Amino acid sequence: MGGKHRPGTPRDRALGAELRAIRQAAGKSLHEVAKVIQWNVSTLSRLERGQRHISPEAVMGLAMIYELPAERRDELVAWASKPVALGWWDRPLPGVPGDLGALASYEHEAVRMTEWCPGIIPGLLQVPEYAAETMHGTGVPESEVNPRIGARLQRQKLLDRRDLDYLALIGSAALTNQLGGPAIFGKQLRHLLALSRRDGVTVRLVEAPTPYIFTSWYLMTFEQAGPVVMLEHLGSSTFLFDEETDPYTYARKQLRDMALSERATQDKLEELIERSDLGS
Repeated sequence: MGGKHRPGTPRDRALGAELRAIRQAAGKSLHEVAKVIQWNVSTLSRLERGQRHISPEAVMGLAMIYELPAERRDELVAWASKPVALGWWDRPLPGVPGDLGALASYEHEAVRMTEWCPGIIPGLLQVPEYAAETMHGTGVPESEVNPRIGARLQRQKLLDRRDLDYLALIGSAALTNQLGGPAIFGKQLRHLLALSRRDGVTVRLVEAPTPYIFTSWYLMTFEQAGPVVMLEHLGSSTFLFDEETDPYTYARKQLRDMALSERATQDKLEELIERSDLGS
């Protein structure tokens, strides 16, 4: 009666947190409940943390153990039964790593997103030519470059959301790291400047010395679930959840405090485009 073996969504994480609170209020331990429902303790723990999909059947079984009133039980079962919005990330794409699909699903549900990139333009703000340069330079197989660019363009559609709240914090090194040469980098800077003027998109440069120069990260917050952070590595990525994201929430505040304003950032981009003859 456990959850299906697919990654939990933000909704699963919110529902799992609710079920954990109900169990604790009932004074029952993980081991006690797992024994009654005949699950492994790790299975129940992962469901409560939203790391596995929570089926309506699982919710019904837990509600019976917790002796919830029928109205409350039906409310939770309805929550688990509500269809999840599907997107391109639910269909396997050849050449596209699975973690990109997971990232896109989190982006779809997030209410606020903050991306810190100390030495490169963030992926959501990249033009295809610049994206290709980053992939070639980090050893992505040639056969996967175009599929990954296609997936990135799909992800970038979220920039059209009317309720978008996206903050890009970009290190000054990204403006001297002119990937692709003047033509490609000039196109990238003009695109970045145009996006910085769109509603819901905030771009701020960080020129001050900072201890956060070594790692890019992407912090996403949700209406009913805890935060998620994605850490990018060469060839892979890692997701952090809930209290694991606390250092990145702190880093977000620190970087925002030291970053240039939106207007000063736009002035800097305009100046760089003009001074470096990158405007054409």
